[in-house]
Amino acid sequence: MNWHEDLTGSVRDASIRTKLSGALVFVLLLIAAVSTLGVVQVISVNKVTTEIREVRLPQVELLEKLRRLALQHNLVVMRRLQVIDYRNLAEIDANLKQTRLELQDASASFKTTISSPDEERLFAIFSHAWDIYLASLNQVNDAIESGELEEATEFANGTTRLQYQAAVKELENLIAYAKAQSEDAAARASSAVSRAVGQSLLVLVVASLAALATIFWVQRNVSGPLQSIAHAMRRLTVGDHTTPIPEPTPRRDEIGVLVLALAGYRDALIHSREFAHNAEREWERLRAAVANMPVGLSMFDASDRLIICNRIFCDMYGLEPEDTLRGRTCREIFGDAARHADIYTPIADVLSEVRSDHGAATHLVYETGDNRILALGIQSIAGGGWIAIHEDITARRRVEEKIRHMARHDALTDLGNRLLFRDSLEGALTELADEKNVAVLCIDLDRFKNVNDTLGHPVGDALLQAVAKRLRSCISQNDIAARFGGDEFAIIQLGPVHQPEAASDLARRIVRIVGEPYEIEGQQLIIGASVGIAIAPLDGSNADTLLKNADMALYTAKADGRGVYRFFHDEMSLRSQTRRLLELELRRALVSQELCLHYQPMFSMENREIIGFEALLRWNHPTRGLVPPNDFIWLAEEVGLIVPIGQWVMEQACRDAASWPGYITIAVNVSPVQFRDRTFADQVVSALAASGLEADRLEIEITERVLIADTSTTLAILQRLHEIGARIAMDDFGTGYSSLGYLRQFRFDRIKIDRSFVADLGEDDRESLAIVRAVAGLSSSLNIATTAEGVESEQQFERLRAEGCDTVQGFLLGKPVPAEDVTRMFEEGTAISAA
Repeated sequence: MNWHEDLTGSVRDASIRTKLSGALVFVLLLIAAVSTLGVVQVISVNKVTTEIREVRLPQVELLEKLRRLALQHNLVVMRRLQVIDYRNLAEIDANLKQTRLELQDASASFKTTISSPDEERLFAIFSHAWDIYLASLNQVNDAIESGELEEATEFANGTTRLQYQAAVKELENLIAYAKAQSEDAAARASSAVSRAVGQSLLVLVVASLAALATIFWVQRNVSGPLQSIAHAMRRLTVGDHTTPIPEPTPRRDEIGVLVLALAGYRDALIHSREFAHNAEREWERLRAAVANMPVGLSMFDASDRLIICNRIFCDMYGLEPEDTLRGRTCREIFGDAARHADIYTPIADVLSEVRSDHGAATHLVYETGDNRILALGIQSIAGGGWIAIHEDITARRRVEEKIRHMARHDALTDLGNRLLFRDSLEGALTELADEKNVAVLCIDLDRFKNVNDTLGHPVGDALLQAVAKRLRSCISQNDIAARFGGDEFAIIQLGPVHQPEAASDLARRIVRIVGEPYEIEGQQLIIGASVGIAIAPLDGSNADTLLKNADMALYTAKADGRGVYRFFHDEMSLRSQTRRLLELELRRALVSQELCLHYQPMFSMENREIIGFEALLRWNHPTRGLVPPNDFIWLAEEVGLIVPIGQWVMEQACRDAASWPGYITIAVNVSPVQFRDRTFADQVVSALAASGLEADRLEIEITERVLIADTSTTLAILQRLHEIGARIAMDDFGTGYSSLGYLRQFRFDRIKIDRSFVADLGEDDRESLAIVRAVAGLSSSLNIATTAEGVESEQQFERLRAEGCDTVQGFLLGKPVPAEDVTRMFEEGTAISAA
């Protein structure tokens, strides 16, 4: 007999209590063993669910937030590139800055959740790719701030877009890894729960069999609780998370542990359900984001079946809802190529290229059959699918074309502008052959400013457009015409032609045709044209030299009487350099206080006593000595220096005159250029206030040229000067064409008879005497004082007194002297000598 037979006999001979006790002990031992295993599994499930709840779910949420912010960031960037109204840039830049800050916060939050080297490596790769994208975006912003909009757009749609897609790809890899980890944790939790459920069922079966032997005790203490636990487990397994579970009891046996494990399992399932709900909500958010994108989007799987698309994509190609059902292939969607502007053909051509290279991307711009321009960006995605961004850039391209045209053409005349002219000239000079010539003609309109000032800018603009039309009719198809601004035009005459004959013919034609009368807004206008010509390579081999030489030739044409053309000659360059040197010296003279005033006395005809002085400008040149105003005033007017010089003269004359006796007046000549400044009257008031000179002692002398420039504005300034008490004199009276007409428009205080009429009085010139007599009689009848200039003989003096002139100036009675001599004369009581 062996040990097995001995054990069987012992069991068979044992009492029922012993057997029940043995069975109970067996059941208890079995339950204890399985429960221990269940506790381990519960702990494992709890560990995995804790990992899902506290690590994996936050990681996925942060990564989804990063993906959303990255997409939002790119959308704001694209919006910033498309905006035209620059007043919206501040709002867009603020949104861009806020999005960057949120990206940085989300990245920092995710970094704190990293728990493995693989996560750290993938996050580092994404961060590096995103930094590259931001650096590229900074280059785009730099190009925009430099005004290089076309280059910025091209770079953004090319390199920057690729770098953004690369960064998003790395983010997708990181998201995929995090989701894989979450799925792995969920799988482990499911496996642990399955094992726990199996063991629990085994315990239930064993406990149920043991309960048959233990009857009431097993039923009450084991079977009942296990049935409740099994029921709750089944309900939880089918998804009923609201089913009640046995209340935890103070007992610490296996039943109590199972109850606690069941509660943990229920909590894990609830968290899993919440995770699924959150994932669904994120998917809805993604669908909402895709639906509200400003561009069309479509996503297809590896079989070219549609996953998702937005409304703009459908509207762009006129797709019906049934055309974009999920699961339809690209070919099925675009099966009717004619209806969809043959869109499928270009897509099919590039899809093979994208599929052959995992992670590849391509960008395509094409024109559809209905004359739209579409931009298509295709990027392969994980799993063999692809995503496409569709954008209708027709309007933007049209605007870009218009901007490019406007950047190189004059807005008023649609002729080329200086940029187009220079580029064309440089290109022509680059291709210049030995047997060919290039002629540059600079054109300036004569008397155009008078039209613009008297009839207004609208008439002037219409006249410029008419001139541009005539210039187009003068040139050949190969020639290029441009407007530099104002009334400045230029022409490039290209070969093959014979020079300089062809340039001469063209210049004569321009002078003749431009000089013909114009009919603008019911008024007949007559202007002229002056032309300067330079020919390459004779007069220069680069654009700057040719333009400069043609401009010098134009200056010579205007100096020779206008309405003519002149070719460039070497002596013009010397004359231009001399003029430039004089301009530099004059600018230095104003700063270095080389300018000074001399004063010529005005005498009463009645007793030959001094009643006032006229301020005369002199230039005390370091090497040339005193330079008279006729040698430099013309240049000061041309370059605009007459304004600061005239202001200094006014202030200095008032300061000097303020120290003279109160009955002595001071006369100051004013240039027409000064009257173009509407603040001239304020300058006079300021000079009087600073010096303390009484306004009625100041006499402002103007010529007819002042009134010709802009009669209404000039008369308004003169009227204000009268109101403050200053006196107004018309200088060089009788030398213009409409002096009498101006006497009707404004009441002058004095008329100065030009020295050209006074000089001939000594030779018994009857015409000059008649003019002097007429002016004196007219002034007397109008109660206007008269002054005769240039009196150099007693005979002239007596003639003028006999005709009724009030005052005289001239070397007979006194020459111009410095201010200190005038002051000394009043202090010593001496007279100014004519010597």
